[in-house]
Amino acid sequence: MAMPSSALVSGILPLSHRRVCARRRRQRVVVASWSSAGATPPGVPTGTRKPVASVVGAGIVGLTTALRLQEAGFDVTVTHAEDEHDLVSHGSGGFWFPYLVENMDRVGPWAKATYDAFLSEMRASPFYKPGSVNKDVPGGECVRMRDVLVFDDLPRRPPVPNWAPPDMRKLGTDELPPLDDLFDAYGVHISGGWGFRAPVVEMPGYLRALRQRVADGGGKFEKRQLTSLTDAAPHNADVVVNCAGLGNHERHGRLARDPALYPIRGQVVKVKAPHVQQVFVADLDGFTSYAIPRGDCVIIGGTHDDDEWDIMPDRDEAEAIMKRAAAFLPRGYMDNAEILGHWSGLRPARRGGARLELDDEPDGKGRRVVHCYGHGGAGVTCSWGCADEVVNICRECVKDTPMAVARPRVDDRDQSNNAVRTGADVRSSKSAQILKDWILKSVKKGGVAPTPKPQEPLPQER
Repeated sequence: MAMPSSALVSGILPLSHRRVCARRRRQRVVVASWSSAGATPPGVPTGTRKPVASVVGAGIVGLTTALRLQEAGFDVTVTHAEDEHDLVSHGSGGFWFPYLVENMDRVGPWAKATYDAFLSEMRASPFYKPGSVNKDVPGGECVRMRDVLVFDDLPRRPPVPNWAPPDMRKLGTDELPPLDDLFDAYGVHISGGWGFRAPVVEMPGYLRALRQRVADGGGKFEKRQLTSLTDAAPHNADVVVNCAGLGNHERHGRLARDPALYPIRGQVVKVKAPHVQQVFVADLDGFTSYAIPRGDCVIIGGTHDDDEWDIMPDRDEAEAIMKRAAAFLPRGYMDNAEILGHWSGLRPARRGGARLELDDEPDGKGRRVVHCYGHGGAGVTCSWGCADEVVNICRECVKDTPMAVARPRVDDRDQSNNAVRTGADVRSSKSAQILKDWILKSVKKGGVAPTPKPQEPLPQER
């Protein structure tokens, strides 16, 4: 039976691969598995166990949080009520940009951390080059950096937003859209804008890849309706992380029942327009239009209707979306665009901004609850940054419990050389990944690890 690789990677059995192989050859050790529900693993002192987390919600925020918790040494179960294709994350344009979300003081750092996380995954490939995708990372082929043009009435905005990517610049007058057409048709004035490069994520494939990564790490998924957070599984979890989005609305009568939460209905049109390779965004008073190119189509949007629960696409609204795009985008871009389909969904927005905090009161079973929801149209943009903050809160929740896994806090990572520090031990994340892949390969082949290739350096025992 296979031993979960996270135990070996995180230092529960701190032997080098050579000593492990030698010991197994001499003693013909059979690797035993242990329950992810918290039983003591082999080689770990009695009374210690892995921390257990229950994540509620399987959208982009829930899955990134589950993955980060696994990386921090938690056993994870994800409980969700919707199928993948019914999630608002599934139909999202997947464009990194703080959109329809309040409290930018918190959103800015989350957005920048997420930007760095996407870029780090893409650059992890030895074959990375600007504009390419990283097929060496599961889901990496679904993330691509694209040029972005955001048009605005700049005098009404801060000089430089706190989420600004390092290459952000002001647009020149020659880069602005056809102003006469916009003003005549909609009375819209655009005085300038910003240009930068940002991740664009093809959400259906990326969500599948995240689910697979969680499952490969030993995570479990349960599809069922919850009447309260107390029902979240497993029942012996040390902490429950609430990433259920609109499942926390008081209209549903379950979970957090948050009166500040509300839906923002969005509708988009999917078109075939391969010549559109840049992201165009205009979000002004009384006028919203954007074009987000993906591998299979271009997402043309959009709408934002507050407190609207109807998710059926509207024909008249679709026609209005296309007319706005024709007036806003460079002339001729929409002339031969073939409509492929329509989509609408409900963004989980929250007055006052997203809720990311430890609940003052434990749930009905005495478990601590961490809330992480209400990201509006910025779920992708805030995902990895919020996941890192949730992990730090969860580690504080279990710090007084004897645990078998002692991983570093997320903010203890050395960003300068992409290393992770655990006490005096410093291992590069690349070497740790090589070790993890080697362990996975070994346990799948019956518990005896093949000798690693010489060109693949493994972390050395200190």
